Amino acid sequence: MTHKSIVIFGAGRIGRGFVADLFHAAGYHLIFVDQATGLIAGLTAAGRYTVVRAVSADERHDQVIAGYQAFTTDQADEVAAAVAAADLLAVAVFPQDFPAVARHLIPGLERRRSLRPEAALDILLCTNLTHAATQFRARLDEALPPELAAYAAGRIGIVETLVMRMAVDPPAEVRQREPLLVWTNGFDELPVDRHGFKGAIPPVAGLRPVDDMRAEELRKLYTYNTCHAALAYLGALAGHTRPVECLADPRVRAEVEGVLDEVSRALQAACGFPAGDMAIWIERVLRQTDNPTLGDTVARHGADPRRKLKRADRLVGPALLARQHGIRPTHLARAIAAAFLYRNPDDPGAVYVQERVAAVGLPAAVRELCELTAAEEDLVEMIVAAYDATITCGPSARIASTSAGGAPRSVTR
Repeated sequence: MTHKSIVIFGAGRIGRGFVADLFHAAGYHLIFVDQATGLIAGLTAAGRYTVVRAVSADERHDQVIAGYQAFTTDQADEVAAAVAAADLLAVAVFPQDFPAVARHLIPGLERRRSLRPEAALDILLCTNLTHAATQFRARLDEALPPELAAYAAGRIGIVETLVMRMAVDPPAEVRQREPLLVWTNGFDELPVDRHGFKGAIPPVAGLRPVDDMRAEELRKLYTYNTCHAALAYLGALAGHTRPVECLADPRVRAEVEGVLDEVSRALQAACGFPAGDMAIWIERVLRQTDNPTLGDTVARHGADPRRKLKRADRLVGPALLARQHGIRPTHLARAIAAAFLYRNPDDPGAVYVQERVAAVGLPAAVRELCELTAAEEDLVEMIVAAYDATITCGPSARIASTSAGGAPRSVTR
């Protein structure tokens, strides 16, 4: 039996813990390519590794991945042969590594044009980057020799995806026993931009072709990322250190559910997502966040509030979207206020936010850090009012005891 093959550039957690898992289940032969010689040597010597799909504390599925090949980027001839023969490619690397991947592709594309000039080759970009296709296409065009330009434009598809499977450090004893094991939350769906394909979309379980990747990216940012940030900042005020503790606190959970309700209605209005679809989506967001096996912390979810308070990011962005569609972002304003109250002396972003509040006062800091205009002063006023109410009375979430200055005490993490 002849198997289709996929070449996966990047044998890290997402490459071997998600992409490989999906395509191995669909019967594809896997070929890993990575610059990390130690990792490739380990994969080759072991001949197998395990993907843990820890859906919840009570549901776990282990999948053994075997029968693959693994090459370093220095094995240029083997990599070129694999690219020339492949049915599909995936790129699971950081965006800064796009130029290197593009360069390593060229010998294989040259062989492919010679041997299979009519065969399309689609490249799935499995990286956390908006407009990834534009950036990767630019890096590929820079690397292509002139004689390959027309071929690549006509036969090479660049397909954006949206990776929502989480891969985290396994428990220490598991990592010692099986260092190649990848511990994930088992998310089984990979949205792909149907418009990026040059060939047929592979009939692989878990691939979900979408028409509007920007809407899908917005939904992911404004639900998963917004939920995690709101949990972190509201939960920190209540003295919690883990997201699962935050969700177990009825007052914190109710506040975050309010955030997600505002977000859901805003996304329905802006992007046309059906109400029933959004209800299922939000339920899944909460279920997957409430997963103690992932070992997530408030400190990680809340890291760098300076960045997360920016206008287009996960808190202010959905608040503005809600406001734009006539939805009063009451819960979102409280989550933003909680971000301004977040204290972590080991987090430079959190320290910076506190310094700006102390230097210019809260209203000016809100305008500056959230990048709000004079036309959005009503949102500034909502955030300031929520901040003041938190200090005076406490939000819906339980508030930690206050220190001598009236500010919530810092939670040690």
